[in-house]
Amino acid sequence: MDGHGDGGGQHDSQRYSRRRGCHETSLQCLRLDTFALQQLISFFFVSAPSAKAAQSFVAMPGLTIGDTVPNLELDSTHGKIRIHDFVGDTYVILFSHPGDFTPVCTTELAAMAGYAKEFDKRGVKLLGISCDDVQSHKDWIKDIEAYKPGNRLTYPIMADPSREAIKQLNMVDPDEKDSNGGHLPSRALHIVGPDKKVKLSFLYPACVGRNMDEVVRAVDALQTAAKHAVATPVNWKPGERVVIPPGVSDDEAKEKFPQGFDTADLPSGKGYLRFTKVG
Repeated sequence: MDGHGDGGGQHDSQRYSRRRGCHETSLQCLRLDTFALQQLISFFFVSAPSAKAAQSFVAMPGLTIGDTVPNLELDSTHGKIRIHDFVGDTYVILFSHPGDFTPVCTTELAAMAGYAKEFDKRGVKLLGISCDDVQSHKDWIKDIEAYKPGNRLTYPIMADPSREAIKQLNMVDPDEKDSNGGHLPSRALHIVGPDKKVKLSFLYPACVGRNMDEVVRAVDALQTAAKHAVATPVNWKPGERVVIPPGVSDDEAKEKFPQGFDTADLPSGKGYLRFTKVG
């Protein structure tokens, strides 16, 4: 009897384990189904421009290449600015900095002021933003200009004390926070085209200052690629050879680039690496 009882208990235990295993498997499936549902909601709702209600519980992907920059209106050192109106039919470098009266940011904005003429030659306007208020920006500009005498800061700096704009512009640093625990802007930089779309983005942590020569080079590369329907190879600089995109056949390339092109002789025998010169 005791043996039977033990055996019955063992069978009951096994049945319980199987039921528990099925229950746990069902829970796992439910969790997976819930995750999949969340992904579907995220895809459909975030893809819809008007789905503001969904954005409150679905994490939005950050603004990235090819996206239209939000048409925000913010106070700035030059008065109210609506981003699309400011862009107009030109290129704009929209860049954020973690905070006023900070060392790396001071060197960066002074450098931007020094490069302003170079950007102007290329038809590019500058537009800064951070979470400090307009008066703070104006006071800080005195320090920036004193740090680099002769580099007058003539471009506007927008104010975003609520930190709502930097979220929409994908310029939030996940690690850097202020004394109240609020997220600070990252060292983000978007190059925005005349069509109001992001053409290129840089993202730096707070501890690394940006390279303005690379920003100028990137602008030159973008404008050259757009004008001549080409691509630019590694370390390219104006005047150097450009690359013909793979989607252009050799016959089309001969017509499009009458100056000729060179095809690299590669082991694969595939003639995909073609260089040409453009004006």
